[in-house]
Amino acid sequence: MFKFIIKRIFYALITLFIIITLTFFLIAGAPGDPIAAKVEQMPEDAKQVIRIKYGLDKPIIERYLIYMKNITTTGDFGESIIYTGKSVNDVIKENAPISAKIGIIALALQLTIGVLLGLISAFNREKIGDNIIRVLVVLAICIPGFVFAALLQYFLAFKWKLVPVFGWGELKHYILPVLAYTIGGIASYTKYMRSSTLSVIGEDYILTAKSKGCKRKRIVKKHILRNSIIPIITMTGPAIAGIFGGSFIIERIFSIPGLGRYYVDAVSNNDYTMVLGLTIFFAILYVISLLVVDISYGFADPRIRVTDSEA
Repeated sequence: MFKFIIKRIFYALITLFIIITLTFFLIAGAPGDPIAAKVEQMPEDAKQVIRIKYGLDKPIIERYLIYMKNITTTGDFGESIIYTGKSVNDVIKENAPISAKIGIIALALQLTIGVLLGLISAFNREKIGDNIIRVLVVLAICIPGFVFAALLQYFLAFKWKLVPVFGWGELKHYILPVLAYTIGGIASYTKYMRSSTLSVIGEDYILTAKSKGCKRKRIVKKHILRNSIIPIITMTGPAIAGIFGGSFIIERIFSIPGLGRYYVDAVSNNDYTMVLGLTIFFAILYVISLLVVDISYGFADPRIRVTDSEA
């Protein structure tokens, strides 16, 4: 298991290096002047001072080496071009917890309700309960999250006056964004849990356990749930990374000051440093989450790490 983990960590580091390198050169090579909006009305001398401040006067290779040095030695993602005096690290520190609060609550609801509905649907295959769940899942997957957000705003906020339309800071402000963020995830987890459970139920070892008189509760807990949870682990990895980024559109709709909203603003304002820093931050979270998923596979099903070692 130790060798399995070390190998996965090595692959993760290589992946991060490639992502950071590609991201830097793609954003650096994008058309447009990253400080155009900031220096539009300034004299040429002042423009040059700002270019020097952000290192834009240097060759791209030198800028890349400096950026990599700052990330690896101090974890510094640079200073925002639009928000003067505010670094990308400051934005992450201040706003990541806001996105995480919504994301963690939503993910917990998605996992709990999705896994439960998936099991119920699988154990009642082709019955009325299963058919209702499957119809609702298809609808929830097909309808975009921002549509749910608009519907929730209209009915719960405008029409029935149960919760505020938008805002942040109180418990009541969590209700609409969490619901809008959760519905699609519940549907996805339900769909994959149902399919995975149905495939496991038909396995020979399940039939053998039943024939030996093993109790249903033990079969579900020890055999069905453990083996059918693998696809859920796969989905949860990227979802864990996503809790910090949240849903960009939903954060925008409900005026939530999270990382997603900052990212959208940075792209709109051509904030070169902010876009680069947040993109790399999200990539790091994503790769780490995949690393956790790979390691979780080894614990959930020892056959995975054995097969990997043999390969």
